[in-house]
Amino acid sequence: MRKIAFLMALLMSCIGLQAQEYYINLHQSGQVTYQNNVNEIQNMSFQGNNPSSLLINTSSGTNTFPITAFDSITFVLQNPPQPGDAVTISFNGSAVSINNPYANSGVTVSNNGANVTVNSTKAGVSYVVTGSSTNGSLTIYSNSNYALTLNSLSLTSNTTAAINLATVNNVILTLEGSSSIVDNANSSLKAALQSSGNLTINGIGTLQVTGNAKHGINVDGTLTVNGGNINITETDSDGIHGNSNVIWNGGTLNIAAAGSDGLDVSGDVTIQDGNLEIHTNAESARGIKVSGVFTMEDGSLDINCTGVDSKDIKADSLMFINGGILDLEHSGDMSKGIKTDRDLTINGGNITIVSSGSTVMETVNNQNVPAYCSAIKSDANIIINGGTFNINLPTTNHGGKGISCDGTMTINGGDFTIETHGNGAAYTVTGNTKDSYTSACLRSDGDMVLNAGTFNFTSTGTGGKGIKVGTSSNSAKLTIGTVNGNNDDLTLNVTTTGERITVTSGGGGPWGGGGDYANPKGIKSRGNLTINSGVIRVNCTQTQNEGGECIESKAILTINGGDIEAYSKKDDAVNASSQLILNGGTYYAHSDANDGTDSNGTMQINGGFLISNGAAAPEEGFDCDWNQFKITGSTAIGTGGGTSDPTTNVCTQPSLKINTQSGYAIQILKSDGTVICTYKCPTISGGGGGWPGPGGGSGGLVMLFTSPLLQTGQSYYIKYGGTISGGTNWNGYYTGNVTYSGGNQTNAFTINSMYQTVSAQ
Repeated sequence: MRKIAFLMALLMSCIGLQAQEYYINLHQSGQVTYQNNVNEIQNMSFQGNNPSSLLINTSSGTNTFPITAFDSITFVLQNPPQPGDAVTISFNGSAVSINNPYANSGVTVSNNGANVTVNSTKAGVSYVVTGSSTNGSLTIYSNSNYALTLNSLSLTSNTTAAINLATVNNVILTLEGSSSIVDNANSSLKAALQSSGNLTINGIGTLQVTGNAKHGINVDGTLTVNGGNINITETDSDGIHGNSNVIWNGGTLNIAAAGSDGLDVSGDVTIQDGNLEIHTNAESARGIKVSGVFTMEDGSLDINCTGVDSKDIKADSLMFINGGILDLEHSGDMSKGIKTDRDLTINGGNITIVSSGSTVMETVNNQNVPAYCSAIKSDANIIINGGTFNINLPTTNHGGKGISCDGTMTINGGDFTIETHGNGAAYTVTGNTKDSYTSACLRSDGDMVLNAGTFNFTSTGTGGKGIKVGTSSNSAKLTIGTVNGNNDDLTLNVTTTGERITVTSGGGGPWGGGGDYANPKGIKSRGNLTINSGVIRVNCTQTQNEGGECIESKAILTINGGDIEAYSKKDDAVNASSQLILNGGTYYAHSDANDGTDSNGTMQINGGFLISNGAAAPEEGFDCDWNQFKITGSTAIGTGGGTSDPTTNVCTQPSLKINTQSGYAIQILKSDGTVICTYKCPTISGGGGGWPGPGGGSGGLVMLFTSPLLQTGQSYYIKYGGTISGGTNWNGYYTGNVTYSGGNQTNAFTINSMYQTVSAQ
């Protein structure tokens, strides 16, 4: 820390100097990797732990240098190399003016018209190139590292690359003024600017590049950009092609019309800072294509790909997004915003993605397979620890996904707003085999774990899902919230409004059905679904067809905690295929036309505060298809046209079945007048109407009530048909200073068993 403090004091003192001859140099392994006039620097600072980076703010932007990117800093009382100590090459049409102070020291400069060739055996030579030519070029061969400055150069070649750094060296390229380079379409080289070794770009100038033969810039070694403004206006292929690594520490990049990929790198890409803007309309093009690891620490990316099967950012290996601003857009069919073949880890950043392309059917192994246009996709796992996400899939995107992975998705934090608006569709897989595709805000084939974060999901297209986990052949698990977690750590809001998709038609039976449908769902897991904590709101009240559950598990649904509310219009609010276990939390489920809470297998109520409203008969507040229904704890109220009866030989807490009327105010009291419960029954509708059985018929309602305050051997009575005033109302349940007026009351009754029926109508 003493060394860092001393360095900062030195930097500040030098920046305060008014002498215009002061320059700052950053060095790495004896080479100058960055140079700038002190007068161009507004301020300098360190950031991160220990620290991790040096920030140099200039009039043209911020340059960020990892501490490991330089090993020393020097200040010099002189200008950059001048004609007296640098090789200067000045183009003038078909002629060239050369000043070579090292002609007798190993540097040979020759020219054929305006085509200049340098051969050097001298180390550390500086070359300054200026002027203009429409039929010139520069080729440098050197045995050692050197520096090259482009100072307002305009160079077009009619035979080859404009600039060819032909040997494997470390080259420091400094941009001054406004320069432009153009190669010839018949060039045997790969780019307008060709570098066979490592290339570092510095400065505050501008370089405009046109690549007619292939790429704009091709670097066989590592490309490091510390500053400058690079504009690549047109290329036959990639804007920048790197055969090793790319490190972007500052400056700007603008690729306007790449013929293929914007930035194509065979090694790793690390973006520390800078502003990169890339636009491409080529089919199967990538804004940024990385064969190795992609890491973004800071800076900004603005990428727009319009070609079919395009990707804004594509990594064949791991991807890490730790910060910065990503503004991505893609509109081609099957396109992706962020795509990785391996794990994707996001620790921060501000990510905005518009994914507007559609789904295309492909033939794989003689079967039709949908290929989606999605915002973020990993073929492996996704881990998100933070960041802000704004993702929009408009109506043109049919079946796409907001964030999707083939493996496990784990989210430990972040702020997510995801909307999907396109319709799904049914399709023929092969022969008579039918299937469907639908959009989803979050989608994983493997397990999904949502530990913390703020999630706002909206899906308006047919069959759309807020969250979908697992496949038809993979019973993956969904876990929401942490055990003993704080509800404030996770907020999940899901709204679905789309209709169902008919895959195969059917019918018959009192409920209809018999066909195969792709239904809209708020939250769906093919395997076990566990909710431990969080504030969860799921709204499916705009759907018009049966099948639109709010929360559904195709296996076991367990609720251990959380603040949960689920509203459904046409189907169950909450549904489990094999078992439903309610252990804790605050829980409200409501359906206008079906069960409030439904298990197709067994049901257990062990704890929590629960209210579940179903529709008229045959729908129920709590429905477990007459399988085992075990109650051991909780304050729970279920209302509907009927109820599944608790299984008395496994229950350890008594419950009441109260036959009453829709909309009635109910108050349950002990014989000494102690209030046990004050509740306003909902006005139910839908269901079977006059379906036979208890509670059936117009106005009939069944209320199932259980509470630790109910005890066998104790006497109780019920008031009904009156009015409630005062107190605090939560979905019909009143607490606090409540007044119950008028109505009638039952005779006193004693609870003699774990399940007892009472009439209050």
